[in-house]
Amino acid sequence: MVYSFDVFDTLITRTTATPDGIFALMQKRIMAQDGLDDLLKTNFYELRIGAEQVARNTYCKNGIQEVTLEQIYDVLVKEHKITEEGAAFLQRTECDIESEYIVGISENISRVRDLLEKKERVILISDMYLDAGVIRQLLVKADPIFCHIPLYVSSDPEKKNKYSGDLFRIVKEKEDLRYDDWKHFGDNEHSDYEVPGALGIQCERYRPIALLGIETAYFKNGANDPEKQLMLGCTKIARLLKRENGPYALGCSIGGPILYPYVKWILDDCLKRGIKRLYFVARDGYVLKRVAEQLVEQKKLPIELYYVYGSRKAWRIPDKDDLPKEIEDIFEGSYKDRIFNAEDMAGFFQMPVERLKRFLPEKVLDEDLVWTMQTSTILLRYLLGSPHFLEELCGIYDKKRALLIEYLQQEIDVSDDRFAFVDLAGSGLTQDLLAKVMRAFYPKRIKNYFYRQDYIRNAVCDYHVFFPNHIQQYVLLEMLCRAPQEQTVGYERSTDGTVVPVFAHVDKAEIIRHQVPDFIDGAKRFAEIYDKVAGQAIGPYASVHCILPYLDYMHQTPDDMILDHFGDMPDMLTGREKKTTYYAPRLSDKDIKDIFWFREGESIAFYYPGVSFEYSLKRCTEKQKRKIERYKKLYPTSYGKLCRRIHRISHPAADIRTASIYDCIAQDIAVYGAGKVGQRFVRQITGREKVNGVSYSSNVVLWVDLDHQKYQEQGMPVSGPDDLDKKAYDQLIIAVAKKEMADSIKAFLLGVGVSENKILWIRE
Repeated sequence: MVYSFDVFDTLITRTTATPDGIFALMQKRIMAQDGLDDLLKTNFYELRIGAEQVARNTYCKNGIQEVTLEQIYDVLVKEHKITEEGAAFLQRTECDIESEYIVGISENISRVRDLLEKKERVILISDMYLDAGVIRQLLVKADPIFCHIPLYVSSDPEKKNKYSGDLFRIVKEKEDLRYDDWKHFGDNEHSDYEVPGALGIQCERYRPIALLGIETAYFKNGANDPEKQLMLGCTKIARLLKRENGPYALGCSIGGPILYPYVKWILDDCLKRGIKRLYFVARDGYVLKRVAEQLVEQKKLPIELYYVYGSRKAWRIPDKDDLPKEIEDIFEGSYKDRIFNAEDMAGFFQMPVERLKRFLPEKVLDEDLVWTMQTSTILLRYLLGSPHFLEELCGIYDKKRALLIEYLQQEIDVSDDRFAFVDLAGSGLTQDLLAKVMRAFYPKRIKNYFYRQDYIRNAVCDYHVFFPNHIQQYVLLEMLCRAPQEQTVGYERSTDGTVVPVFAHVDKAEIIRHQVPDFIDGAKRFAEIYDKVAGQAIGPYASVHCILPYLDYMHQTPDDMILDHFGDMPDMLTGREKKTTYYAPRLSDKDIKDIFWFREGESIAFYYPGVSFEYSLKRCTEKQKRKIERYKKLYPTSYGKLCRRIHRISHPAADIRTASIYDCIAQDIAVYGAGKVGQRFVRQITGREKVNGVSYSSNVVLWVDLDHQKYQEQGMPVSGPDDLDKKAYDQLIIAVAKKEMADSIKAFLLGVGVSENKILWIRE
């Protein structure tokens, strides 16, 4: 048996997205070349492709089936675009660039090697305008085994190609072969499979790596862009290593192109600023560090890389000098829409729920009551208005702060200022709070690298931001940086005396099952290949022009491969979860009915366990999408209201009562306002009048109004504002109808020393 192999895209391939990517690289290189026409330099990519077409129209006649590189450039000479000397220069340049950007396809080269070791006969056959000598050099660069294997090229003197079958006939004659004793291996369906198969040759088709949907969209109208050509070419080369592994492929094709520019920029910036030590923050920093390790090793950079265990939950410890304000800031960025009960609130404060319950109004502790975002916000402020609660909280935070300081001193080298932290995205609040904690042993401003930041803060530390741009569904950026480890929730002292992280122990196994390590390997592999290849043509900078098109595709028009990978990604969102949650799980028909048909006042998050409801909707079937539209249309109708009422009656468990602002009112209160709204509120809150069928029983210890004498004459127990400091109360309720008046009263109350966190406005 004789074995023949196609050459290009079977044994060797270019590190460009398409073969003509070589011309895009040439155009960039010749821009600074003197003696060439400006039109040619600016439009070389298109002119080179056109010249080849004209050459084939001109010379492929009378049995001639191929052209040579000389004939292609002769077209440009004849059209007065270049001189003979210019043609010779461009031919040399094209051959040089072909050599620079050629790589071997190892899986097929190994096949050739195995055949040669078994003393089998191997022949190489190629349809190509380059001559056999140049092609031989390219093959030998990929592997020396190609040095003496017979090579037949369509640009040889006979000028016959595989497409017609004539080149196979020439090989048969010159090598004295039989078709039935011959097996051919190549990538082109027609030239390497159908044509030789029709001759009686056994054929096996090799399928090269194709562009993914996201890459095809990005490449559209960009074939003459050398950076796009190299980036997509490198992703294809990287995917060859594990061609059947989907997560690995996405790591090569999405993770690498989006994360590599950030890491490359960080390392370049560190060299400029003299930063010697980088501390990558768990967990988003895990994949970033893996990519950085590859580049630091590859370039032998004088930068040390470390990994520190931290998280919003572990590092957001408020400064005791501004405790209420900083806790409110933390609360705003801690998914407050997912606090549905006292247990969730206790998880936010990181304290046992039984300890928290002692400070909450009894009404909100009803296990059947679901907190809304409004009520959880009111309750937070209520708690922060309690000196006893703040004292308890300070004790918890003091212990956490002490362990964090010890851990940071143990892990961070602050002997000089030449260090920085690396994170991915966010508001910067966590780093600001970390900087305040670090003042215990490092009084200067800490430096932080961010991929993107929500907004500019009046920060106590420095931020170096890679891409200060609005990114829709930026959480997808975080999905690129999932790590095969649990979330850090705090610290503890180990038996050897060191301080070690405490983990949530929720989603590690699921992350590994989801093949996140393969995704990370793909991103690292892309960085390795692209960094070696791109520097020759693109230069020592990191481009960001692919980021938005990639993220827009992932967000707006994701294909099934992307939807399934990121939708099923384990994602511990708040740090309070008791079981693994996912970024955008598929919605069941029951989920859709609960959310779009039966839900009334509850948050979607009460029914939806994922992070991105919008992304989950993209995963719905067409039938489910039609059902959603029908529910939306009928929801406000009388029929919809009747269905929900019947459902609540027939399914008592589904009759969810959400907490109202009245449930957040403390037991002992003061009321400001004795008009109609104030009088009705006092009747309601003391149980003399029900609110939506519910009776309340707070104790009004003080009722205040500026016009108190008028109300006293009517027999009402109303006092003047001067009595505000004479009674003890847990809350002060402003009971007036108009916001402007409520704001004026609140300003007055703050002016006389009432704590802002004790003030609550109730309108009719």
